[in-house]
Amino acid sequence: MPKKKAKKSKIKPKEKQDSEYLLKKLAIKAFGKLADRYSGRFLGIKESLVTSDMKILFRTYLSLMFFAATLTFVSTFALTLLFVIMIRLDLLFSILGLLIMPSLFASTVFLILYVYPVSVSENRKRDIEANLPFAMTHMAAVAESGAPPLTIFKILSKFKEYGEISKEAEKITRNVDVFGLDELSAMRDRASKCPSPSFRDVLQGMLSTIQTGGNIRAYLKEESGKAMFDYAMRREKYNQILSTYADLYTALLIAAPMMFIVVVSTLSVIGGNVLGLTLEMTMVLGLGTLVFMNMVFLVFIQLTQPRM
Repeated sequence: MPKKKAKKSKIKPKEKQDSEYLLKKLAIKAFGKLADRYSGRFLGIKESLVTSDMKILFRTYLSLMFFAATLTFVSTFALTLLFVIMIRLDLLFSILGLLIMPSLFASTVFLILYVYPVSVSENRKRDIEANLPFAMTHMAAVAESGAPPLTIFKILSKFKEYGEISKEAEKITRNVDVFGLDELSAMRDRASKCPSPSFRDVLQGMLSTIQTGGNIRAYLKEESGKAMFDYAMRREKYNQILSTYADLYTALLIAAPMMFIVVVSTLSVIGGNVLGLTLEMTMVLGLGTLVFMNMVFLVFIQLTQPRM
């Protein structure tokens, strides 16, 4: 008989678990009380930790933020002091460096850790809302066969193409099969932790439909139609925006450079310069600017492109 392939374990190596545990324990021991004192000022992080599914307690993460910022401040202060001593910097600049550099680096680390959960939560939200129309269509198709909600989520969890939605469906089935929750409680739990308002509304709508004895098939069919309509509208809107971008690109990065080449070519025949620069230097600067503007335009398109 052929041997079954062993499933890859998702359990972290023991050494990594131990190091993470020791780091968290040290951070809580050093800054736990400080985290408790100022926890009210970081409630936004608490909500983001829940919706980002980072699997870390709010008090622990806040302690790690203070710990990382303090460690960065101390290490930067030591390195700056060593640098000042080695190059024998003036006293005034030495004091300014010892005050500014550690504070700057520590503040940067603290800010990065502050926005990280928000960034993870936003990425999950965008992924869910990008895949929601297709996942809803799949859910509606499964519901048409008369499958109960739990079976719908079990089937949905096997299609990894739906990204975070597949993970949410997997967690719902896990809460039922492993933790013993009923279907409604499992769906309610994930709805409260979902970063996407659209998918949260779908889960809450399913809950209301089941609790009131409504037709879950009709509900999912209606919602899938709405989701696909919204998707088509977003695509149409983005296509119109792209059309505007195309006009701007044609005017600024195609027509204008051609006029520039014509002007420079004319000046090369009759002689002269541009703002005191030679024609060769003007051409080099013009081509460099053109390349830079094209790169900026591509980055802008990439950043503003919605996930669809």
